Amino acid sequence: MTIQDIYNILDACAPFSLQESYDKSGLLVGDPQKEVRRILLTLDITTPVVEEAADRHADLILSHHPVIWDPLKSLSPVHPVWHLVQHNIGAICSHTCLDIAEGGLNDFVGDMLANAIPMSHEWEPLAVLSGGRTLGRCAELKSPLDAEDLADILRDVFICGSLRYYEGSAAREIKKIAWCTGSGGDLIPDAIAAGADALITGDCKHSVWAEAQNRSFTLFDCGHFETEVPVVRLFAEILRDSAPEIETIISDAGTTPFFISL
Repeated sequence: MTIQDIYNILDACAPFSLQESYDKSGLLVGDPQKEVRRILLTLDITTPVVEEAADRHADLILSHHPVIWDPLKSLSPVHPVWHLVQHNIGAICSHTCLDIAEGGLNDFVGDMLANAIPMSHEWEPLAVLSGGRTLGRCAELKSPLDAEDLADILRDVFICGSLRYYEGSAAREIKKIAWCTGSGGDLIPDAIAAGADALITGDCKHSVWAEAQNRSFTLFDCGHFETEVPVVRLFAEILRDSAPEIETIISDAGTTPFFISL
């Protein structure tokens, strides 16, 4: 198979044409006709990830976050693209198109949540974007939870040692949850409009916490990395079903880039 073949498989699952206007998803580095035998899967393409791919003889890296975001005005060894070119390794990035796709990242994470929290199988969109595209999901819980109990469950689901949350109203039970992987704190108004009692997301800025307080709305920040790194398992499932002859490797170097001192 070629890089173009892998691109086509991903495009069929989450069309690159549906990405947000600011996004940079697609084939960002490499020759479409290069033969692919081994693919490294990661959330981010960093220099350590590229070096790992070279050491493990990967022909292509598949990531969620684009390795090129802003226009490159120069290229030096401090940028991962330099190392991709040096090692002749391709890079395909599937970002916002995978966030909104049916069966995409938010549905995959929804299945993770459903395995830990009894909930309705009838999910609703959290937000409706232009062209009828949707982002995030909402679901009714089969049994109400309080914020502290839900926080304990989320720590296990996302394998995060800690998380931040705000309990909007101590008297209100959480009967319906909304979730959006990555940085979805700006969707608080959408979650409220959808009738959710809590929003599960990551990477919330101070202003988002202030809005949660102003609206007395329960908010969980489980981390940008933690809520999106399940994408590597989603990529593995897609390729296992569509390209079983390709060897896939989940990156060891693609870890959260910081430590928390407790």
